[in-house]
Amino acid sequence: MQTLQIHDSQPSGFAVVDPRSVLKLLGERALQAFWRVAGVARYDEDVMIVGDEAADRLEALSHSQSLVPGTVLVELVNQTGQVIWGEFRAYLRDETEPWMIVRAIDSSWCEIETQDEQVLELVRQSFTDVRPPA
Repeated sequence: MQTLQIHDSQPSGFAVVDPRSVLKLLGERALQAFWRVAGVARYDEDVMIVGDEAADRLEALSHSQSLVPGTVLVELVNQTGQVIWGEFRAYLRDETEPWMIVRAIDSSWCEIETQDEQVLELVRQSFTDVRPPA
């Protein structure tokens, strides 16, 4: 899989991209996928989310490791105040490997991992500060 990092930020330095932005960009593809919520394993952190009930539900999903329909994930993510750390793995029906992974990294940037060239190109065209991993 290829990885892109999205570092778009406001002049104040605050990130303007988070999983909400990426899910919105994916549109129907995000809604049609099944998602698994997890902490950012490669950074050895738990999922960290700011928000009330939706944050609690996302945290519970990360502990259960169950798949959730895209419509549910998008709704929950949109109801959170902020996803600080987290990993969202998208699966197509009956697939055992994710077609895409979205990671929120310390409220600072997002990482997209996929082999889908259309998604990679869409990310490059839609955000201004897109980089390969360091």
